[in-house]
Amino acid sequence: MERSGGFSGLPILNEIDTKDLPSKLVNVAKEIMMAKKSSTLPITKTPKGSGDYYSYKISIQDARNRRIIECNELNIQDDLKSLIKYIERNSKKGG
Repeated sequence: MERSGGFSGLPILNEIDTKDLPSKLVNVAKEIMMAKKSSTLPITKTPKGSGDYYSYKISIQDARNRRIIECNELNIQDDLKSLIKYIERNSKKGG
């Protein structure tokens, strides 16, 4: 997962293996993998004064496929929000 934006604008990379996820979040990852193609959630009009919001790129990969979901704080779905929060708290952090 890559998070960018915010006040500093610096990207932060986080990585976690699905075996380290709670079963509810494994199901979220499986749903993403079962999607027919990568996805960008619909863009929500940016409210005035919200220029420092975070954007996310979530990549999930298995032996054969890779799926990418892109979203931001304004259009994120609750299941993805739970996945992102868990990954941020429990993952290996990268550059």
